[in-house]
Amino acid sequence: MPLSEYEQRVLDQLEAQLASEDPKLGSRMAAAAAPRRSRVALGAAGAVMGLALLVLGVAVQQEWVSLGGFLLMFAGAYFALSKPRKAGAAPAAAKPPKGKAAPKPGLSDRFQKRFEDRDGL
Repeated sequence: MPLSEYEQRVLDQLEAQLASEDPKLGSRMAAAAAPRRSRVALGAAGAVMGLALLVLGVAVQQEWVSLGGFLLMFAGAYFALSKPRKAGAAPAAAKPPKGKAAPKPGLSDRFQKRFEDRDGL
């Protein structure tokens, strides 16, 4: 559903206010708002080629061609809909911790704590 003129004008004002107050956040939000057209086009092309391979595989009764088409179709759709990672950015799990944080308690530690808390009643 498209926005009304009033809603669009208010949204534009909010975006301008955000950009003036915090330009760094405003630029990051604008860049993350919509996927790149080239990425969507490439993913859609892969999905269409995968669909064609799937139909061809069914027509010639070759399961491996159909499977390859399905995988290509799935990969194209995933590529088109996923967000691109920044170049040189490390995944969140690979980042070193900021300081010496205590290790997260394991399952046995939690059971032990529950057992000790229950015995205190």
